[in-house]
Amino acid sequence: MKFLLALTLVFGLEYGVSWMVSGVLKTTLTPDIAKSLGEKSWDLEGLNARFLFLKNKLGGLVGSRVSSCTSVDSAWKVNQDGLLLNSRCVLYESMAEEVSIWGWPSQTTGLLTAEFSSRSFSILSGRVTEWSTREAKYLVREANSSWEQGRWSSCMVQFDPNTWILEYQQRFLLENSDLFPVEFLKSRLQQ
Repeated sequence: MKFLLALTLVFGLEYGVSWMVSGVLKTTLTPDIAKSLGEKSWDLEGLNARFLFLKNKLGGLVGSRVSSCTSVDSAWKVNQDGLLLNSRCVLYESMAEEVSIWGWPSQTTGLLTAEFSSRSFSILSGRVTEWSTREAKYLVREANSSWEQGRWSSCMVQFDPNTWILEYQQRFLLENSDLFPVEFLKSRLQQ
């Protein structure tokens, strides 16, 4: 009887949490929409013009307060998450998702990680060299290109001077409404 009760509790938490999270938190954007916005901004000259274009287009899609990341009162924060030094400005943030611009004026190298959620990137300017953690080869990503990094993955990257990235990321609970994602367990067993 106790086993049956425990099993019912586990399944209730697993599927009940998934159902609740997907019902309460809804995304307005998708990785493809963010990628498309980044690609459309490539036609504009200069970072300020691209940032303002992204602000206006995002504002039209989400209908809420969107930062321009160009004005004096923009909230740029120096960040060293994943051991990659960068300066980050959040364009749009909700309980479900975040769109940000980040980069660094000088060359910087570090570890680019995706933990609980995958990440979608568009290079607004500069160049990124990426070394895979699984293979002994590198990939150069030029300005005006996009890619996605799957959850529970990491790679070494080098940003050329003045490299700036547009990033879209869903919140942890939306992409991972399971209590114990299989990818997490798999990544921990491989280490």
